[in-house]
Parts: sequence; C-alpha cells; structure tokens
Amino acid sequence: MVMVSRAYGKERLMTLYEKIMSLHSSLEISDFDLNGTIQLRNDGQTPPEGKVCVGNDYINTWTHNSITQPTQSQIDAVTE
Repeated sequence: MVMVSRAYGKERLMTLYEKIMSLHSSLEISDFDLNGTIQLRNDGQTPPEGKVCVGNDYINTWTHNSITQPTQSQIDAVTE
C-alpha cells in the first residue's frame, strides 16, 4: 500500500494528480483545467483498458506539447 500522508490519524493513497505532479513538477494547475492539455477523469467504474490510472481515476487525454504522458509503470513507482 502506498501512503502519502496522515490526515486525522488516517493514512491515504496518493491520487493520480499527485503522482503526475511528483513526476513532472513543472506542470501547472492550468494544465489540468477544463481546457488544459491534460484531462483526468473518473467515471465511478473501472477505467477503460490501457488507460494510465490510479483506482478509478485515469488520464483521459494528454496533449501537453513538451512533457510526455507517464506510463502506468512510472505512475505505479511513485510512492510519496
């Protein structure tokens, strides 16, 4: 299990957003806006096959012009 912090005595998992930001700290919040270059999504069910995901959160689209989309292996390797 991957822990990132303790909030009120409870451990929690890192989110997909947190893992992406850990890998690519030069990204900005605006990259994830509604009209941004990176669209994360959660449909409340298992993500489509082949999508990079954490739980039910997944990368729906990645069109950033200078930063390559991380692979599932890269995302899985981020622990905190």
